[in-house]
Amino acid sequence: MSLLLGKFWEVITLFVIVLIHEIGHVAVARELGWTVTEVELLPFGGVATMEEAYAADPLDEIVVALAGPFLNVVMIAVSLVCWHVGIWTDEWARFFLAGNVAVAGFNLLPIWPLDGGRIVQAILCWYMPYRRAAIASLALSAMLAALMLGLSVLALQTNVAVVAVYLLAVNIQAFFRFPYQFIRFLMEKYARQPEEYGVRALTVPPESTAMEVSHLLRRGCSHLVYVQGSGLLAEERLLHALLFEKKHDTAVGQLV
Repeated sequence: MSLLLGKFWEVITLFVIVLIHEIGHVAVARELGWTVTEVELLPFGGVATMEEAYAADPLDEIVVALAGPFLNVVMIAVSLVCWHVGIWTDEWARFFLAGNVAVAGFNLLPIWPLDGGRIVQAILCWYMPYRRAAIASLALSAMLAALMLGLSVLALQTNVAVVAVYLLAVNIQAFFRFPYQFIRFLMEKYARQPEEYGVRALTVPPESTAMEVSHLLRRGCSHLVYVQGSGLLAEERLLHALLFEKKHDTAVGQLV
């Protein structure tokens, strides 16, 4: 009976660790003005769904992603203090510390939608358009999840293999659903006021279609598109033509 009770409290403790980890994400996201629509708790962590996450500044995304592991570090420090002053036993302090290390370390793996995968995607968004960065990060995540699955099968680690299958399935699904995610990215950019962003110049030939130009848009900034030989095209006008006028294949030279 005492063994079962001990396991019960271990499960509850891990649940609390994961919950506090997710509270870190939610608290920072709300501080940045994001809308948190859903928090899904999983045995190895959680996934918080936020409306403004697609078009937001990459640095904000990194801060939100690191908020969860940061609270794990705080809890590790608390466990060390409680052990040092004798409030917790050696066994309990080691379990609490190991649980936080496991949750933080696993979530920092560079596999989307884990925190590490979100950080990788945000870093890529600093150097390339959102569409290219997102597809690259999903491809990398799928390869790493497949590698994780292969190694866990060779090592006969069933629990790790199950998690790897889940991550691989999530990334494959995200890849096929990406066209819808990209439209959401465009809608979030359109909904934001231009003054919320810095402005980035973008030069394109007049025969480029509106959809082709949208593939060059980046997170965390507004674009002023210079259409060669035709003039300037505001990002808002481009997005309106795409989202509401359905002019996907219209040359941007005709939108100026």
